[in-house]
Amino acid sequence: MRSPYFRLRKYDAKINADSIKQRFLDHKDSMVEQEEAIFGELVLIESKAKSVCEAAGVPTIQIPFYLNFARQCYKYFKKFSQTTRFNEVAFWHAHWVSRGLSGAVLANVAELCGITIPGYP
Repeated sequence: MRSPYFRLRKYDAKINADSIKQRFLDHKDSMVEQEEAIFGELVLIESKAKSVCEAAGVPTIQIPFYLNFARQCYKYFKKFSQTTRFNEVAFWHAHWVSRGLSGAVLANVAELCGITIPGYP
């Protein structure tokens, strides 16, 4: 078992400002590159989701909630396998429906990420 002193020294070295700064500088270019690709895809999903909302006559004040759902769908589409992805999106679908959003519009938004919610054409 390691002594508390050793653990404290190791922790202190990890939170050293110069060490953290250098770590960010070393990875900054690749981090920006990855985010740039993701932001491009996310903007596309959000604009399509907004079009779905506008076509369905969703009140302007509710559109941000549908965009949040679209971001959640995108996140799960990128992160999980098909079964887990479906379960997570179904959970969030039920969550947003319980808050008063349209299940059909939410299902159409989920379709943008290739996720089908059963019971909605």
